[in-house]
Formats: sequence, structure tokens, C-alpha cells
Amino acid sequence: MGLCEELGDDAVVDFPYKKSFHNQVDTYPSWYPHVPPGTVGTTAPFDWMRPSSGRPWSKEEVVDRIGEFDLCVLAAPRRYNVPALRDLVATVGHARMPPIVLVDGEDYDRLHTELVSEFGLRVYFKRELLPGAGCGCRLEPFSFASPVKLPFPPQDKDLGVVFLGGGTSPDRATLCEALRAAFGDRFTGGVGPHVTHRQYLETMARARVAVSVRGWGMDTLKFYEIPSLPGTMLAADRQPLVRAHPFEDGVHAGWFSSPEELVAVARRALEDEPWRSRVAAAGNEHLMRHHTPRARARQLLEISLS
Repeated sequence: MGLCEELGDDAVVDFPYKKSFHNQVDTYPSWYPHVPPGTVGTTAPFDWMRPSSGRPWSKEEVVDRIGEFDLCVLAAPRRYNVPALRDLVATVGHARMPPIVLVDGEDYDRLHTELVSEFGLRVYFKRELLPGAGCGCRLEPFSFASPVKLPFPPQDKDLGVVFLGGGTSPDRATLCEALRAAFGDRFTGGVGPHVTHRQYLETMARARVAVSVRGWGMDTLKFYEIPSLPGTMLAADRQPLVRAHPFEDGVHAGWFSSPEELVAVARRALEDEPWRSRVAAAGNEHLMRHHTPRARARQLLEISLS
């Protein structure tokens, strides 16, 4: 989405064509190894996505026009994209391929070093990047970006502390219990059922403080959704991840490593309105500058083509 915003829809070719990028529901044989053969997967367009108007390209057209591409981005390495790229390289020859980079956004810190050597990757962009990691080529952090349609309209701050999310890590329920015990009805939400993305955002946008806690992976969309909401301060769990343009504790957000520390951060925010407002505003400005889809696309292009 960010690449399309930066370069234009016609300059970004998704191959194989992914219908959900183009406002269509996509059904396909599931690639998960633990499901029965013939299981069908479905990917629907997210309501926050700006759909691309780009048309489908056949393999023959990609092969014929391979010299017109400046960059090849391999994404979602555990899915069908690796066989598709392998087939393309075998067809045109590695020497004719544009520079190849990998965007690995999976929920784990494992690095696919086998793909570095197979495809001669120029850059490996990793979401769950830990300090000291190496893979045999240039390795760069590549966190999520905000999925919020920006700018998000300001909301009245009639809620104290909010957490909304599923139980994708046990820490979430424990932290919600601590917040409920500390703040009573000034705490809203908890680990609960799915609501629409708009309802979810509007509730957090009414919060003075909204909480992000790791889920299946450490980096979460919630971490970037919260500072997208004007006047809502981010409180987030400390993580060892390497992030480009990181948020600073006490400047753009408030960090915590325990339920007690989260309660202390939230209490300060509720009792010191000038500090809370200042941190929330700085977090929103930092996000708008560095963590939108278009900003993330610019980072990818600058690093990949330098």
C-alpha cells in the first residue's frame, strides 16, 4: 500500500496477483502444513486498506519486461511467493533479475538464511529483529506501520485507560486484571471478542491512555494504531526488538515491564494531564513522520536502491 502511494499503482506489480490487494475476496488452497489437504483459505480486503487499481500481470509479461523493474520484493517467505520467485529466476536467469530484497514480517525471530544464498538477497528486512542477529547480507529492521486512515479525527477523551485485543499472549489478561484492580471503571476493555476495526479505533481514540502488549509476535499493529489517534498516549511493553526511528520512553510513549510498572505509567498519565498530552502529541507527530505505510515504503526504497 505504501509503495503504491509513493510510486503509483501502475508502478507496483504484485506477482502472483493477490486479489485482496485489489478489493476482492481471495480463496486459495491453504498453505499451512498442519491442515488437511484441500482446505481452502480466504483472504478478504481489510477495511483500512487502500486498494490498488493495478491490473494482473501474467508470468509471460513479467518475463518479457523484467528489465523494466528496479526492484524485486519477496514477501511472506513461508507462503507461495518463494516457489513463484524460484520459477521466475529459473526462467529469466539470475543475471537479468533486478535486485532482490526480502520483507519477512512473520511472528518469529528466525532468519531464512537459506533464501539469502539462494536468491543473492541485497537486503533482508525483518520485523522481529533482535540485536546481534546476522544472515549473510545487509539486515535491516522493518516493523509494522500504522494501518489507520490518517489523519484520524480527534475524539473527546472520556475514557481513562483502554486495552482491546484477543488473548494471543497470556500477558494480556494479567495486565488487564492489574489495570481493572487499580482503576476500576476508569479501565475499559480487556481480552475479549472481536469488534469492527472502526469500533476498536474509536474506543481507543476516546482514551487518555491506550495499552499495547505483545501478541503472537512482539511487534503488533496496536503499537502503531494507538499513536495514530490524536491525544491518545501509548503505553507499551518493553521489547528487545530493533526498530528504525524508535519511540522514546517518556517522550513519545510510556514503557512498562511488569503489571506494577504499567499501573504506575497509567496513573501518572491520568494524574499529570500536561505530561500526558505532551507525550501523546509527540507520539502522534513521530508516527506521522516515520511510521505510516508511505514512510515505510520510502525507507525500503532508500535502503534497497542505495
